Amino acid sequence: MPGRSSRRKGRQSRKLSDGYLLALLALAALTVGVVLWLLVGRPGTGPRGAADFADRLRALAAAAGAGPKDVKADDPIRKIDGVFVRSWRIGLDDADAVDSLRDAVIAEARRRGGEIGQGPTRIGLSTYLRVDMGPEAFDLELRAVGEERPPTPAPTATRPPPPTATPRPEPPAGARGRLAVLLDDAGQSTDLLAAAAALPSAVGVAVLPFLPHTSDVAAEMHRSGHEIWLHLPMEPEDYPKSNPGPGAIMVSMSEDDIRLTVRAALNNVPHVVGVNNHMGSKASADLRATTWVMQELKARGLAFIDSRTTTRTVAEDAARAQGVPANRRKVFLDNQRSAGAIRKQLDEAVYRCRMEGEVIAIGHLAPVTVRVLAKELPKLAGRGADLVPPTELVH
Repeated sequence: MPGRSSRRKGRQSRKLSDGYLLALLALAALTVGVVLWLLVGRPGTGPRGAADFADRLRALAAAAGAGPKDVKADDPIRKIDGVFVRSWRIGLDDADAVDSLRDAVIAEARRRGGEIGQGPTRIGLSTYLRVDMGPEAFDLELRAVGEERPPTPAPTATRPPPPTATPRPEPPAGARGRLAVLLDDAGQSTDLLAAAAALPSAVGVAVLPFLPHTSDVAAEMHRSGHEIWLHLPMEPEDYPKSNPGPGAIMVSMSEDDIRLTVRAALNNVPHVVGVNNHMGSKASADLRATTWVMQELKARGLAFIDSRTTTRTVAEDAARAQGVPANRRKVFLDNQRSAGAIRKQLDEAVYRCRMEGEVIAIGHLAPVTVRVLAKELPKLAGRGADLVPPTELVH
């Protein structure tokens, strides 16, 4: 009958629907179970497995005889290719205890599904191995600390011999050189005028401008056969603490002011054959200022000697660029105003002129300097140094 057939078909349809629903539920439950097994159920592969292994490792170390202070855990922890690598060092009494703990660790790792990534390798008293536990790995050093021997005492340190200076090369036998001496700061007084005039005539005298005795000193020294140089005041780095005196070249001056100052100073010192700088650690390092100075010297046919009061000086370069005959001071005679120090510097000047061929030495018109030079300069020829006027050494 139609009604009975329809009811039978409906019951069959509901049975099929219920079967499909039960199958889907079973599949979902299976999926959840697999996921949970993958996350936490596999031994040694989840975070909890690694943590359990660390606890188990401590227990195995204690069973092998390691005390709490003998286990240095997680020193350091590094992340390598996404895996946290934990470094452990465990100290044990002897090699047998090391072997026993090694075997126990390997067995425990494999029981938990871990792998032995590296080792075991024995080096000396230590055995090294790596245990891979999924997201974490353990780098283990198992060391037989009880078998370590006391370190051999280091040999008593002996003090090394003091360094010896490399001996300076000696001038070749018979070597001779030319030495020029220029005495600065003349013009302040006439007290040393007679003694200075009695020095060998090759000694040059550099006279400061605009001082009470500038003209008198220049005239008298010229009459006694000495070259006269203008000791041109120039600005030092520590101005105004150090004052170069009247007629100084300052870097703040305009071109006209610098040129006029140079001309006035030259006109104030009679018989000038050249110029060297008085102070000037700042001005002699200024190419702008020194170029205008050298152009004025070139116009008068004068020479220039760079006193080199700073390593940054460009004065000699500026002079050569303008065609002014020039040279530089290589030895200061009397930075220390004692007879012994001056003799030592004079010895240096003699040595260098014999080695290099020529040297300009600069000192000051001071009592001790004049006394030492009066005694020592006549001996120079016998020592291989020929005393010449400063103008012979400008090129």
